[in-house]
Amino acid sequence: MATWLLLLALAAYATAFSNPLACSGTCTDTHDPSLIRRSSDGTYYRFATGGGIDIYSSPSLTGPWTLQGEVLPNGSGIDSPGSDDAWAPDVHYIDSTYYLYYAVSTFGTQESAIGVATSATMAPGTWTDHGSTGVESVTGDDYNAIDPNLIVVDGTNYFTFGSFWADIFQTTLASDALAWSGGAPHNLELNATAPQPSEGSYVYQYGAYFYLFFSSGSCCGYDTDRPAPGDEYKIMVCRSEEVTGGYVDAHGTACTHSGGTLVLGSHGVVYGPGGQGVYDDPTYGPVLYYHYVDTTIGYADADKLLGINQIDFSSGWPVV
Repeated sequence: MATWLLLLALAAYATAFSNPLACSGTCTDTHDPSLIRRSSDGTYYRFATGGGIDIYSSPSLTGPWTLQGEVLPNGSGIDSPGSDDAWAPDVHYIDSTYYLYYAVSTFGTQESAIGVATSATMAPGTWTDHGSTGVESVTGDDYNAIDPNLIVVDGTNYFTFGSFWADIFQTTLASDALAWSGGAPHNLELNATAPQPSEGSYVYQYGAYFYLFFSSGSCCGYDTDRPAPGDEYKIMVCRSEEVTGGYVDAHGTACTHSGGTLVLGSHGVVYGPGGQGVYDDPTYGPVLYYHYVDTTIGYADADKLLGINQIDFSSGWPVV
């Protein structure tokens, strides 16, 4: 029954989604993107999953995007499988320094760790890798320590992460934003439908609410193993008046009890949108950025494109 309800919801919303803004330059190489605008000169930077995390820059939010180099050209200092293939970067500007969090793991395992690198400019060759934050997981843990996201609230560094298993968790980092505070992670979101397909969380504050965006469904390998309709990646949201929990969807269902309101799903030539974040752009206002497959181009992971949509919060819920 839950699958049919989801399919009905997807069908109802599919015609309401706006298409992504136009993108120029290199708009591929963008799985699990992170976007930010450099404070000194307004140059935009984009990072994404893969290798040493490629660095792209652009004079505007929509391009033209140009490859500049890598954040971790020698791989991560974390001694773990996958250290040469970092995932899901999350970049923030704190006290004149850019912090980029990333995950080191291998597909389908809990042997995972979240690392961090810093730079004053984000340019290639300026990044210092600090290795693991201490937020890690091993087989048997409730969570998987990948897909990091930082939000600073009243001087506290709240750190949200997770993928499958018991889904999305949150803890805090120390005041230097480089290391785990030691606080026990607590659950923010759980989809009870096996295999608990939630990951890629991003917490964004707008008005009186904190919005927990997350990706749900199958993310990858669409060219070889297409999921059943409705089971592909899609972007969901819950909200709370507190950053630390109490997130519910638009129907009041707790995010820890399979709650979640659809923000963006497949529509038209857009397929499997996810790996999202939110950026408050000086020109466009709040925008949702993500990767997606254009079905007229190809379904391979390498074909995934950068998607950007403006967000309308006027209803109290994000609409794109």
